[in-house]
Amino acid sequence: MLFKAFSKALLTYCSIVGLLCFNPAQAQTQKLPLEGYVLDVGLSPIPPFVMINGQFTDVSGIDVDIIRELQRRTGFTLNHNRFHMMSLVDLIDSGKQGALDICASGLVVNKSYSQHFTVSPTTYRSKYVVVVPSNSTITNRDDLVGKTLVAEDGTNPIALLPQNIASQVNVINQHTTFMTFYSVAAGEADAMLAEEPMATDVVDDWAKGKLKVAYTIKNSDRNIAMLFKKGTYETKILYETFEQMLSDGTIENIIHKYAPDYDFPEDLKSQSSQLANNAAL
Repeated sequence: MLFKAFSKALLTYCSIVGLLCFNPAQAQTQKLPLEGYVLDVGLSPIPPFVMINGQFTDVSGIDVDIIRELQRRTGFTLNHNRFHMMSLVDLIDSGKQGALDICASGLVVNKSYSQHFTVSPTTYRSKYVVVVPSNSTITNRDDLVGKTLVAEDGTNPIALLPQNIASQVNVINQHTTFMTFYSVAAGEADAMLAEEPMATDVVDDWAKGKLKVAYTIKNSDRNIAMLFKKGTYETKILYETFEQMLSDGTIENIIHKYAPDYDFPEDLKSQSSQLANNAAL
């Protein structure tokens, strides 16, 4: 009898404490940091970072998957529920004008970007290769003398060549990445310089049998990253989440989905991969 009375009193006490301490807001699922925010995300097609699968609304690739994971973790929605697809030049110009919250396209980082954007941590390190028609006899940089290179608007490929070679090369421009490859395949240009993963993807896909990689340019390593709008709360959250995705191995896994043979440079390896490697020693 005494035990029943004690149990009843204890239950009553716990109920009162529970009512006093209950917070309705805590009972709800915690809001994601960018829930309710609408962001403009610009992309330019450069495989395997951004690839169009038939329609502009159906896209995939390394950068696309990273952005979708950022969206899942932070809760933002896309303006008009879609990515803004544009040329590389338009992408950078729109970003500089503040019209885009995220710019992505396998972008090679250069110092000038930091003046206008917050540059994400590096996700990929790529070399440049020279792409030529499949029947071309070009095998080294000396063979480029007197030849015509094609480049996408806003890029400067001859900066990767020695001055004595660059001064003897003719350069023409195209508005999109696809048209640069097409110009070489159609014989309008003798060669083009491209990031290795993009060149490999194109040569193994629609340009198979039409184009080939002639050689890799020595000391041409470049870092690839995304660009965020400078100085906003949204960018602060995106950058912190991006770092978490690097640390937990998410970004490495996404890249290996599209480039399974890619050997991550040691300084780009995720924290989890480094810990696993150290534990195995």
